[in-house]
Amino acid sequence: MAWVWINGSFIDEASASISIRDTGLLHGMGVFTTMRAKASTVIRLEQHLKRLRLSCEELSIPLLYEDDELRNIVSELLEKNQLIDSRLRLTVTRGTTIHDPVHGLQAHPTVFLTAVPFEAYPQTYYEKGMTVIVLDQYKLNPYDPTAGHKVLDYVARLSALRDASKRGASEALWFNVHNYLQSGSISNVFLVKDRNLLTPPTNAELQDPLIKSQTVYPRSNVLPGTTRSVILDQARQVGLEVRIKSISIHELLEADEVFLTNSVMGVMPVTRVERKPIGDEKPGPVTRQLAERIEQTA
Repeated sequence: MAWVWINGSFIDEASASISIRDTGLLHGMGVFTTMRAKASTVIRLEQHLKRLRLSCEELSIPLLYEDDELRNIVSELLEKNQLIDSRLRLTVTRGTTIHDPVHGLQAHPTVFLTAVPFEAYPQTYYEKGMTVIVLDQYKLNPYDPTAGHKVLDYVARLSALRDASKRGASEALWFNVHNYLQSGSISNVFLVKDRNLLTPPTNAELQDPLIKSQTVYPRSNVLPGTTRSVILDQARQVGLEVRIKSISIHELLEADEVFLTNSVMGVMPVTRVERKPIGDEKPGPVTRQLAERIEQTA
């Protein structure tokens, strides 16, 4: 039996349910985070909880459980499912709403945590690199209030991944309405050029005057990924020049190296953008170096 935790209780996954009036179901009003556990310990759990809580605050989604409670819930769920290496997802929705004559509209949020055995990406991807496509007909809107948050509406991103698969690729790169690189469908993007590490900024980073001066748009769709933040720290430690700035399609195609990151894939080399080889079409030295350091910090 697989256990899940939902709204304060551990139950059999087959018995789990939410209201048909849940606003996460009806309107996509919810956020989530996906986490990786190794040796029964979630990697960078504090960063995941911090980002999730900030998204809840900015999108007016109540998160009624404190971080200490959530940490204990994570540990207990892993123990109940006897999972050593696993993938977890913590989801928060605005739940159901009731009109109270005294207090007005009251939200009763839904919170649930699931865990499944970890399934790694094929090893050949890490050895030979991944092929990605560039999305032409779809663009991200940085002025959307959900921009930069991991929200429940994944229709466009999953559609892009299906399109990538049909074209023999494994990820799709998104540009914003200003035609500058933002992210993959499920990943953050990094470029290496002359031992400079380049990546587009998050909304928080755009508050930095220097980064703002190097970015030609005022708002971002970039998710502040937990693996992304570690990459930036590790890059500086090994002496790379980190440049957080707007990135054009030309810079992408002329990069020495390209790689993607998220909590499940870690550091994923990209060796082809559609038909265009990146570098010498194999994982580059900076990508390999940072991948090793990420593995050591996990």
